[in-house]
Amino acid sequence: MDKDLYFDEKGDHADEMETSLMLHLRPDLVLPREKWGDGASKKYKIKSFSEGWAWAEREWSKISEDTGVGNPHKSTKEKGERFFKDVTRKMGHFIYELCQADTEDLYE
Repeated sequence: MDKDLYFDEKGDHADEMETSLMLHLRPDLVLPREKWGDGASKKYKIKSFSEGWAWAEREWSKISEDTGVGNPHKSTKEKGERFFKDVTRKMGHFIYELCQADTEDLYE
C-alpha cells in the first residue's frame, strides 16, 4: 500500500502508521498520547544503510530516546482502521487469486 495516501508523517517504528494501526487493533497497548515521543532518531554513519538499499538491524535504544522512529502525533484509530481494511482486502484478493490459480499455467 502507498502509505502516503493514508499518513502524513514518514517513519518506520512506532510512527504514525504503526501507532494508528495499534490504536485501531489494540489501543490498550498504546501509551497515553502525552507520553509519545516525537520520533527523532539517529541516522547510520554508513551511507548505504541511510540510503535504504542496504539493511541492518538497529539497536532501538541507541538510535532513539523512546525507541520510536517517526512522529506518531497525527495517529488516529480511524486512519488505522482504514489502512487495516485496505491492506487486508488487498491481501485477501491476492490469496483468493493464488488459490484459484493453475500452478501449471501461471504466465501470459
